[in-house]
Amino acid sequence: MRASLKRAGAAVLATVGIAAGTLAGTTPAQAATPGDLEIIGGIECHFGQWGQPWNQAWYMYRWMTVRNIGGTTMHDVILNEINGKSVRVKELKPGASLSKWDSKANRWVRPVETRWFGCFPSSISGFTFANEAENLTNNFGYWQNFRRQDNPPANNTGGTTAGN
Repeated sequence: MRASLKRAGAAVLATVGIAAGTLAGTTPAQAATPGDLEIIGGIECHFGQWGQPWNQAWYMYRWMTVRNIGGTTMHDVILNEINGKSVRVKELKPGASLSKWDSKANRWVRPVETRWFGCFPSSISGFTFANEAENLTNNFGYWQNFRRQDNPPANNTGGTTAGN
């Protein structure tokens, strides 16, 4: 009994030593967080840009993009609007996004974007994925704008109010 207890203790110590040596020998590349794609998007209504033609002064802008919030490069990244445009890039580095800043137009250019005259109830949805396995809970997005906006906004003296 005493001998088997000593052998069991030695086996536990050996296992702990091997596990500690394995963790200490992990290289930085193995310790890096995996890549993780996150889809983001939205619908914006723009009103009252004085001096512009009506089709530019009052418009709705729908957009989607994807960014790598993980620690490693993702390969063959696909962003797909449901029943719409699909965009593919060979790789997306950590912290990078498919959106680009256009300094001439002074605005972000997104890979999936639509601009329409007026502002009315609308939605946009899509998904993203890559070759590497990753967290799928943030790879699908859905945005909507079921809000009526009076222009000019109604006052509190019996006028209609904006509702959601």
